[in-house]
Amino acid sequence: MQGFKITEVNPGLFLIKDILEVNMYLIVGSEKALLFDTGYGIYDLHPVIESITDKPITVILGHGHIDHANGAYQFDEVYMREEDNELLAEHTSKNIRDSILERMKEEDLPPGFDREKWSLEGACNVKPLKPGEVFDLGGKTVEVIDMAAHTGGSIGVLLREDRILLDSDSANTHCWIFVPQSLSLREYIAMLERVKALDFDVFYVAHQDYAHPKSDFDKFIKAAKNAKIENSKPYDSWEELNPYIYTEDGASIVFNERTLA
Repeated sequence: MQGFKITEVNPGLFLIKDILEVNMYLIVGSEKALLFDTGYGIYDLHPVIESITDKPITVILGHGHIDHANGAYQFDEVYMREEDNELLAEHTSKNIRDSILERMKEEDLPPGFDREKWSLEGACNVKPLKPGEVFDLGGKTVEVIDMAAHTGGSIGVLLREDRILLDSDSANTHCWIFVPQSLSLREYIAMLERVKALDFDVFYVAHQDYAHPKSDFDKFIKAAKNAKIENSKPYDSWEELNPYIYTEDGASIVFNERTLA
């Protein structure tokens, strides 16, 4: 499928990787389907979804950042927590879209791609989403989980029957808790401890293609608890935010003085 790579990582759960190496996940039940995140939106997602299922689809955004929300315009409506509304407006703006195109090679764009039209697409009809909401897809029940920390509106989705958590950027081996939308490290740790208590065995993230064991949450918590400026190194990007990176046992946390407080 041009622009995408598709892998069925579990029965009825499809990892869809876009051309800029970010993952979306399509969950297919017996009656409905649910798409978690929309990637950069360079290529049309409809053909790839239709190659997997013809069931009615609900679209949920894990948060409002550029690499998760810029494909949202392709759908009549998407669901997202209201806490990320301002972030979504910024990250689907013409300036942000143009910055994406600056990184793209012409040969990596779809044939006949209209740069100007795409840069003006914006978002779409965004409907509010609340933690605790449940989507019944038929044989697969998907629950929205509060995972605010990376951004104030970050969520995960729990596939109850499969005991799988999808968490976008909320908990991973290289987590950013320093961008302007991030909460504090204290709130990040509390979120990890709360989510770890849920009923799941493995989790998938947006920038790695394999299932993480639930035990990785312990590594993330330990790294976040031990992160201090004096035992960390300056991070080599976003210098204006003065970030630091701390790594322990394969888990890295990027933070700054504001989020450390």
